[in-house]
Amino acid sequence: MKTSQYLILVFTLLISSSIFSQTTTSNTFSTGGLGNNNGFPPAQTQQKKTNQKGGLDDSTKVIYGPTSSRYFLEEDVFNNRKKLYTIDTLLKGFHNYSPILQRNNTQVDLGILGSASRPLFYQAPDQLGTRIGYDAYTFYAIEPKDVKYYNTRSPYSDIYYVTGGQGQDILNFDFNRNVDSLWNVGLTLHRITSTKPLVGGTTTSTIPNAIGHWEFMLHSNYQSKNKKYSIMGYLNRFDHNIIDEGGVARNKVPYDSLLLYDDNNAILTAANSRDTWNNVHIYHEYAGYKAFQIFQTLDFESRKTQFVDKGYSTSLTNKFYNMSYLKSPTTTDTLYNGFSATTFQHKSGIKGFYRGFNYRLHFRQRILNYTNLLNNEKLSRSENFLGIWLNQYLKDSTRFFAEGEYHVGSGYRLNAELRGKWLNFGGTFFRNVPTLAQQYMYNSSYRWPNDTIKQANQLNNLQVLSFYANGTLKIKNFVFSPFASFQTIDNYIYFDQKALIQQSTGSPIAIFKAGGTVGFQSGKFTNTNNIYWAYTKSSDLIRMPAVTINSRLALDILYAKVLYIQAGLELYYKSGYYGDAYMPATQQFYLQDNQYLNSNFQADIFADMRINRVRVFFKLSHANHRLLGSRGYYIAPGYAGVGRTFGFGVRWLLFD
Repeated sequence: MKTSQYLILVFTLLISSSIFSQTTTSNTFSTGGLGNNNGFPPAQTQQKKTNQKGGLDDSTKVIYGPTSSRYFLEEDVFNNRKKLYTIDTLLKGFHNYSPILQRNNTQVDLGILGSASRPLFYQAPDQLGTRIGYDAYTFYAIEPKDVKYYNTRSPYSDIYYVTGGQGQDILNFDFNRNVDSLWNVGLTLHRITSTKPLVGGTTTSTIPNAIGHWEFMLHSNYQSKNKKYSIMGYLNRFDHNIIDEGGVARNKVPYDSLLLYDDNNAILTAANSRDTWNNVHIYHEYAGYKAFQIFQTLDFESRKTQFVDKGYSTSLTNKFYNMSYLKSPTTTDTLYNGFSATTFQHKSGIKGFYRGFNYRLHFRQRILNYTNLLNNEKLSRSENFLGIWLNQYLKDSTRFFAEGEYHVGSGYRLNAELRGKWLNFGGTFFRNVPTLAQQYMYNSSYRWPNDTIKQANQLNNLQVLSFYANGTLKIKNFVFSPFASFQTIDNYIYFDQKALIQQSTGSPIAIFKAGGTVGFQSGKFTNTNNIYWAYTKSSDLIRMPAVTINSRLALDILYAKVLYIQAGLELYYKSGYYGDAYMPATQQFYLQDNQYLNSNFQADIFADMRINRVRVFFKLSHANHRLLGSRGYYIAPGYAGVGRTFGFGVRWLLFD
């Protein structure tokens, strides 16, 4: 669909919504400004004129909207917090369709929507036990903690479409409805596509999609009439397809010079990956008494991940892959790496609360079956865990909680935090086994620790000690939210400059990180700044930009009393560093010393608009591209960031 067609569609929706609002109620908008979460018709009951005896002469009509359809999260139920959330209708940040920007640039990808991604700053694992370790695309999956369970009262649909330029498109569709007052069902559909950035001389009409992403989720929740028994869960299908390019082919040309051209070639010409899985998740609890409740979670996952390079010999000649494991010249022109795995897990326990004190005790068991698809070797593991969680609310709203989980015979995780009105601080001590990708790899170019999976326990357990503090201070129109953290890492596991597995020895690696958010609002003008500073002491194994800054300047406008507009400018800065490269054959990021990623500055211009139940945005990304001497930048080694593009998006909420 062309841009002109998008514009016609949007304005048709805006006009139809305006007409509909005028025919249903004359009091569509509240008198509040853009800070009001509604701006929509509130859920209300309208009655027709009564007769002389004061009775109703017609049935009552109910108007549904964002405040009548609410949802809750499993985490709140799990922690005995009875909290309902209203549907988001705010304009703030609506134009940031990229998951990277939605996380304040604390994640980095390979330049296009849906490409392999990693955290910009070091993050310790948050779950004990053997993880598979192929995580380059899990960033685009719906996380269990984000699944919304609704009580809609009426059918509710959420339609979201974005075209971000250069073939980057997003389509999200959500539908929810109540079967009855106790039972709700819903479905979610996510679609992402992106075209190849390295076209290599092909015409625009023949550029294939580099990314094809589908995710489908069916979810439901039910509560008994006496509200003592609750059950919720979902079935999820994730399918991510990628044409792997390996970065730009240099041909002895400097990287910076290649930024001037739009027809560069890719290193890999016949490589692709596919990551698929099916998840079933169920949580249920029986709350017979506040102080004593029984809960259980059940999870089953079936996963298959594959990589194929049909031009393997050519890629070897170009020295893209490591040749340390080749005992003789390659006899095949195809590199294949893949696995299938099934995981079953249950977590069962008791919990309760009494006068501000909450507790939880659980037993968790995880059974993993893993098969290498190249040599058909298999691995099975059964792991057991014991956990405790304690929480105390004090009279001044201060909260203290501590939790711990023990992986029997292997590791543990301890965490404690004090949350006050102005300041929060805490600490975490974590010890865990390596991932399967770190313990075992077998394909034509990468094999460790040996040629057999039976040797897959040669690495020491990772140990991470963290301390952190954050708070919020408000002074008139200013809001300041600083944070600071300190981490030490023992037995750090990483991939070296040859993309081979290694482990650090000697003194622990120390990481300092600090920064915060500074916000200012005056009338219709707002300014928000996120600043991150990071420093790694005496180690070249963890590389991060020293300074990262995100800034937004916005102006709120109300036009003709019905059209809400927030327009402004967003600025992004990241200092230079030797960022990690990506190896698609193992789906891992690794150290590299060949390309320094220069500092970059990006400016985006946006306009978010809302009328009734329709929101739209227009966005010019990287408006400063190739202006004032700017050539562009590399977001990852060999992968240039997207240049100047025009994006458009629409979101429509339906409640009947």
